[in-house]
Amino acid sequence: MATLVERLGYTADARLLIITCENLGCAHATNVGAYDVLRAGVGTSASLMVPCPWAREAAAAYRGEDVGVNLTLNAPFERYRWGPITLAPSLLDGDGGFPRTANDLWDHADTDEVRRECRAQIERAILWGFDVNHLGTQLDALNARPEFFDVYLELATEFELPLRLQSGDSEPAYGFPFRRRAAEHGVLSPDRVLRPRTAEVLEQALAEIEPGVTELVVNPAIETPELRAAYPGWNDWASQHELLVDAASIPKLLERTGVTRIGYRALRDAQTASRA
Repeated sequence: MATLVERLGYTADARLLIITCENLGCAHATNVGAYDVLRAGVGTSASLMVPCPWAREAAAAYRGEDVGVNLTLNAPFERYRWGPITLAPSLLDGDGGFPRTANDLWDHADTDEVRRECRAQIERAILWGFDVNHLGTQLDALNARPEFFDVYLELATEFELPLRLQSGDSEPAYGFPFRRRAAEHGVLSPDRVLRPRTAEVLEQALAEIEPGVTELVVNPAIETPELRAAYPGWNDWASQHELLVDAASIPKLLERTGVTRIGYRALRDAQTASRA
């Protein structure tokens, strides 16, 4: 069977890289950061958090960039909250927003309410004008438990979209073959996902991309008083933004290491073609 890179039209040893700005819609600071990185030509994709307070601003600034939906069922910040866009009592914590942790979500969430909420998030992004081309899941909440993964895979099949999935070597820890199940439904996913937290780790990851399709999930943001107040790790996001808006050095680094950048649209097109 052809590997993913071969299905995308490249040789089997090709190094393909998706650079995804994950927190589009989370805050004004992350909207500016994500679009800066995409429009500088370094980033190749972004994931929209539809329930967040600044998602509508992200939609207003959209110019056709490669964007998917990061299905959002958690609100992890202590002082900055958001909640479901549907009537979903099981998706609320005692503070009136989404649960702060994935474990809390798994303990209380009704899967029918999860399905309805996630479908509504995708449909709202489409209504806002986004050409949605993949699905992700915040905090890995929909990927790590079989009953929630069923919803994730069902929506990917319904909307004919690729999924962000953890690497196959994590399947034993999760206890079920989520990658095999996705493949059986014709749903594509990058071969591996990396989440460098700091600019230094990000720079090292860019220099060590392996053959196959790698997704590098980044969190660029500009420094603002609101971001500093909301998120203790704001400096890591600001440092990633500073590194990723360098439209000269990073492309040169990737060229030296033989890495080709692609977006999720390439995966969506290959998935659609194989279904046809």
